[in-house]
Amino acid sequence: MKNTIDLNLYRFLYLLSQQKSQAKVCHTLDISKATFTRQLAECRLRFDNELFNAEKGIYTPTLLCQQLCEAISEPLEQLEQLPQLAKTFNANQHSNEYVFSIINPLSGMLTIPLVTALTTDEQKPKISFIDWSIESIENPKRGAVAIGIGGFPNELNERMVERKVASVPIFAYVNAQHPLHQQTELELSDIENLETVRVSMGSLDVSAYYERMRKLTGVNLEQKLTVSSMTAALDCVKVSPYVFVGMYIDDQELPAGICRLPLKLEGTQMLFDVGIQYHRAFYQHPIIAQVETFIKRALS
Repeated sequence: MKNTIDLNLYRFLYLLSQQKSQAKVCHTLDISKATFTRQLAECRLRFDNELFNAEKGIYTPTLLCQQLCEAISEPLEQLEQLPQLAKTFNANQHSNEYVFSIINPLSGMLTIPLVTALTTDEQKPKISFIDWSIESIENPKRGAVAIGIGGFPNELNERMVERKVASVPIFAYVNAQHPLHQQTELELSDIENLETVRVSMGSLDVSAYYERMRKLTGVNLEQKLTVSSMTAALDCVKVSPYVFVGMYIDDQELPAGICRLPLKLEGTQMLFDVGIQYHRAFYQHPIIAQVETFIKRALS
């Protein structure tokens, strides 16, 4: 076993142990499949161990590999934070690329405000909006500022920072033939036994999240239909007795024949808490504070 190793191989080794996929590692490190194969072979040579058992495209780390990754994870993370810390010290107010990992229900409310705020005559960054995924926030693309926007709070690991930025009111949407459409507002309990359509929230779409909501409200909604977008949810409401629970949709964007009713819990307007999530290397970075201000302004 050789005594020296390129630090990039440590990062490659650790990422592969976490992501277990050639495609994901190639994307994160921006390397080719040939480079992936070469680096894996070099790691195996230097540690005199297979390091991974590959089966059906899944790379499972061996016991030695797991122990190596436990040893290198913390120092590797500290090294990777240095460029971001340098940017913080330089008070860089802009980035050349932003990746927003956002839940679909918030996408329509924030896409245009964020693009408008971040794009100026002097700064025209690359901006991407993708489905919420902890992986894209925890392992951002090289050179990009990755920020998650979703519900608050969440169960995150120690590498992540989460902040509440806003609370937005929640409404129920029904069609004009629905028995509830003549009411001016609804209690959450009014729709407990009705069928609702819901929008998937990406990686946040887990049973633990909805169980927490059930315990918080004491109401268990029948959510038999899940769709991928707000548009699809409203289409379902328009042609069926489904109820859609979501955030505010402007009148001009609301399809004809659909009513928007304030949703309350024991007489109090229900709110959805919105939070942002980012890698702790960006903690107190002026870019984060800037984006947070833009989000608050758009949701106010």
